[in-house]
Amino acid sequence: MIVPHPDYRLNPSRAIYIFGVIDDDLIARLTPEILKLQSSGRDPITVYIDSRGGIVNCMESILRLLKLPDQNAAPPCRIITAVTSLAASAAADLLSSGDYAVAYPSTRILYHGLRTLQKSPLTLELTSTLVDSLRVANDAYAMRLAEKIDFRFRFRYMLARSSFDEIRAKNPAQEMSDLQCFIEHIRPELSEEAKVVLDKARVRYERYEELLETVFRKARHRKGKKSLAQLEADHINAIMAFEIKNNEANPSWSLTNGGMNSLVDDFFLWNEYIDNYGSERLREWCLMFGRWTFPAGMEAEMEAIRAIKDEKSRTDRLVEVVSPILQPISAFFVALCHTLQEGENELTATDAYWLGIVDEVIGEPLPTTRWIAEYRNDATAE
Repeated sequence: MIVPHPDYRLNPSRAIYIFGVIDDDLIARLTPEILKLQSSGRDPITVYIDSRGGIVNCMESILRLLKLPDQNAAPPCRIITAVTSLAASAAADLLSSGDYAVAYPSTRILYHGLRTLQKSPLTLELTSTLVDSLRVANDAYAMRLAEKIDFRFRFRYMLARSSFDEIRAKNPAQEMSDLQCFIEHIRPELSEEAKVVLDKARVRYERYEELLETVFRKARHRKGKKSLAQLEADHINAIMAFEIKNNEANPSWSLTNGGMNSLVDDFFLWNEYIDNYGSERLREWCLMFGRWTFPAGMEAEMEAIRAIKDEKSRTDRLVEVVSPILQPISAFFVALCHTLQEGENELTATDAYWLGIVDEVIGEPLPTTRWIAEYRNDATAE
């Protein structure tokens, strides 16, 4: 049976309401309410959202207020976010920031890249500066989104694994990786708009892999210690060779005819990928999922790993064996977060669930961590 737990339940009597534009006026209205809730106890605070977004810094200020400790150094209140109609832009970021995020049916969640309004006329110098600053900011927000929804995406992946054998059986002519199976599993559940997001993320991930074959393979043969600038120069040379080879059949291709833009995009994609390739996130995925994702037919290897007494040596060996399986999933996840920061991406509540943005869609029979946390067998419940 299910025994309700306040950590996963919406509570209108202990809540704030994000309606309209997120700006300084909203902060002024909500600050007394948040502080009152903070001082009255440490129970979870529900944040109801119906907003087209607003100023990112204002959203972050509200989030910091919600995460305050008290004077007794008690930990912050748990935050449960819920979109009732619309969560767009900064409001979508706030939704995903909840410790437990909920979407009502028929709601819309809109993600897009950062924007800026300029009062002065655009010049070449100003435009170049804006491009660089927006690119850096979008990358930063993509990685922050990845941090917020990492566990939700992991949960989707682990639930999907039970279908992988069936998917492979339906596609005997292909040697389908776990990533291909995962995409095949969630794709039918998505709206047409979300399928576009999924496909863009897949293309971005495949570009990662193409760059890996050229840049990383060459990097392994370098000798001697080099400065960051020297390493980046090596990467650019390798990417340049990659671009030239890819465009051999296009006689009009050149750096001045669009090639420089491709070179710059690939350079940033490479850095985006390599930051994830050796990230702590991948190691955490391996340690959390290693025993469930261990390759079939290697049970003896698994037993040998379990027999290693030194904990660090044991975990290092597990990561070494499992990371080739989980690294593509982790890299695709990063590609997805970056894709959501580009263009206009309007998602349904169900889309948001399958992409890991929210934990639960109210009224939908989709597996949630709440089910696990609240489940009790009859004897335990009594």
